[in-house]
Amino acid sequence: MSRFRTIIALVVILLVFLNVVASPVWAEQSNASTAISSAKNRILDCYNAVKDAEAAGANITTLAATLDEAGALLSQAELAYAAKDFSTSFNLATQSLNRLNNFVDEANTSMEVAIQQQNIDFLINVVGSIIGTLAVIIAGFAVWRFLKKKYEKTEVYANESPRV
Repeated sequence: MSRFRTIIALVVILLVFLNVVASPVWAEQSNASTAISSAKNRILDCYNAVKDAEAAGANITTLAATLDEAGALLSQAELAYAAKDFSTSFNLATQSLNRLNNFVDEANTSMEVAIQQQNIDFLINVVGSIIGTLAVIIAGFAVWRFLKKKYEKTEVYANESPRV
């Protein structure tokens, strides 16, 4: 009977030890998985914001570089997760998330600036075209009046009989 109690006590101690040691690993794995999932979703949101900004004509060079950096960190986090290095995976995914703080706001600001610039360019083109058209019409009318007066004077002299 004492042998049976010893075995049960060892099994209980082993189970408690495994529970204490394995829980942090499962928690780290869960945290890393959540961080990677959050980083993926944030990168998708940021990508859509950059795509919209580019469609509006914004300069997205710096935005794309930041998105590339965050994507590289996420890729490294996924590799660390696959290697069961959950602490490193969590840290890299968190760095990826931090890299994209205020990113959507910056992309939206770039898009708004591009839209305003397009509106200004359109206005300049319309006003410039109207002014150019009016200048051509006025210049044409002025040349026509000048030539008309010149030929009227020539006709008057031509119609007069020479004085002898």
